[in-house]
Amino acid sequence: MARFTPPRDPGGPLAHPRPAVAVLGWLFRSQWRMLLTSTLVSFAFLGCQQFVPYVVGRAVDEGLVAGDRAALYWWSAGLMVCIGIATITGVASFYYMMYSGMDSDFRVQRRLVDTVVAVGSRIKSRADAGELVAISAADAHALSSVSMMFGRLVSAQFAFILALSILATLSWWFVLAAGVGVPAMFMLLRPLFLRLETRGREFRTRIGEQTGIGTDAVAGLRVLRGIGGEAHFTARYKAASQASRDAGIRVRRTAAGLEFARLALPGTLLVLVLWMGAEMALNGTITAGEFVALFGYLVALTRPLGYTIQGVDALTRAIVASWRFQKLQDEHPEPETADKIPWPAGETLHDPASGVRIEPGLITGIATGSGLGATELLDRLTGYTETGEPARIGSTPVDAFNTATVRRHVHLLEARAQLFSGRLRDQLDVDGRRSDADLMRALHTASAVDIVGVDPSLIESDEVPTTGYDLDIVAGERGRNFSGGERQRLILARALLVDPEILVLDDPASACDAQTEARIAERLARQRRGRTTAILTNSPQLLAVCDRVQFLSAEVTSGTHAQLLQQAEYREAVSR
Repeated sequence: MARFTPPRDPGGPLAHPRPAVAVLGWLFRSQWRMLLTSTLVSFAFLGCQQFVPYVVGRAVDEGLVAGDRAALYWWSAGLMVCIGIATITGVASFYYMMYSGMDSDFRVQRRLVDTVVAVGSRIKSRADAGELVAISAADAHALSSVSMMFGRLVSAQFAFILALSILATLSWWFVLAAGVGVPAMFMLLRPLFLRLETRGREFRTRIGEQTGIGTDAVAGLRVLRGIGGEAHFTARYKAASQASRDAGIRVRRTAAGLEFARLALPGTLLVLVLWMGAEMALNGTITAGEFVALFGYLVALTRPLGYTIQGVDALTRAIVASWRFQKLQDEHPEPETADKIPWPAGETLHDPASGVRIEPGLITGIATGSGLGATELLDRLTGYTETGEPARIGSTPVDAFNTATVRRHVHLLEARAQLFSGRLRDQLDVDGRRSDADLMRALHTASAVDIVGVDPSLIESDEVPTTGYDLDIVAGERGRNFSGGERQRLILARALLVDPEILVLDDPASACDAQTEARIAERLARQRRGRTTAILTNSPQLLAVCDRVQFLSAEVTSGTHAQLLQQAEYREAVSR
């Protein structure tokens, strides 16, 4: 049996008006080989169990009743073979169940992460953190459960047909009783499945709301304490938690009723068929061995029936989970013309809404009079917004390209960017292609060589350190073991290592002292000379090294930093 490896997602939109068809269709298409193998192995497992009663019945009639020791031995050997095959295939069936469940979970999680990465900051307008957590946890588990049960659900139907075929050798009355009784049983269970789906969807919504309120409260706890809003948020969370609990109780009540019906209805059917067999045995219609076999058939039949009900239950939960997952996936279609339009290299990046122009090959400073609208400007320039008039590269709107193309050519370093946990080398060299010399060059430009162990006395040197550094320092969660200024410098180094065609920086030295900021400004201008760069800042040290500065106030004013200092409004804005 092969070791589990992460799946390869064929991708593609989940485009279908019914979420269950879209999501489960995508999942089953990507797993069809594994699901086919699981189904075949499970059928071998269940099928062998259906033959065990037949072999036992023949051993009783031809061996025990007839007194033929040789026949008894032969049928006993056949029984051992059936049990051996059932044992081996049972273990294999369980293995493939777990394998397909893990594979499905990885596929859902990977698709979710790919969506978040592709959409970027726009994800906040489509799903809050609580909703994403609920999709990642509860919905992924529900979808993995249906993949786990798929093989046994399908094989249970074949096993049931096989059981009916064997029962037909005894009496067609048995076939009629089971063939009519089982569909009737599922018709009786259908209202419970529908109720479970409805209540499951309600519970799923309540959990998403509760988690969203909780994550919002934790993220803004310091602010809430400052304004005295803890009691209000606590009351909201209690109400949401109570609603979730009530919805969960309703789901569990329905599930309990379904579990009772799952046990009671098949049991009633089996007792009925067994009573018919007993009457036939007393009347001499069937032999004692056939009656023993009938009892075995009925016991063996309970397993396919149980798997069928479990599979339908898992399918019901997956239908509930499919709704939000499909909605999140299909809300970010890429333009159909994305692959037909080449990226216009060397063109001006222009924002029609503000009038800002980022000229190719220049370092452009962007200063604002009030600071309002700066975030929206950066979002438009880098294609992170879906509203308003998009920025243009040359004469082509930025939103005419797919997200991957824009990210490949335009990189935005946001002020709120974070580090991840792990080795610092991995944080900086995100694609594993840079040498230590490249990393140290970027750290030197960001005035961050002291963070990796270089002697602080060398931080002023214009020479890039070649020894005495440690790039395997471990960053904690969000880089919390570094100060704010250290995190900002490391993130700047990471952005420089991306080396995009157009680099957009959002106040890259705001958390640094004046001396460090001056070093960063000088080295940044030197490294990015001749490369298209935009720096949104009101720092006079950074603006002084820019080739061109655009000042956003009532209107856009352009010039060098020295020229714009002649204007009182600009002078006031950069000297605050």
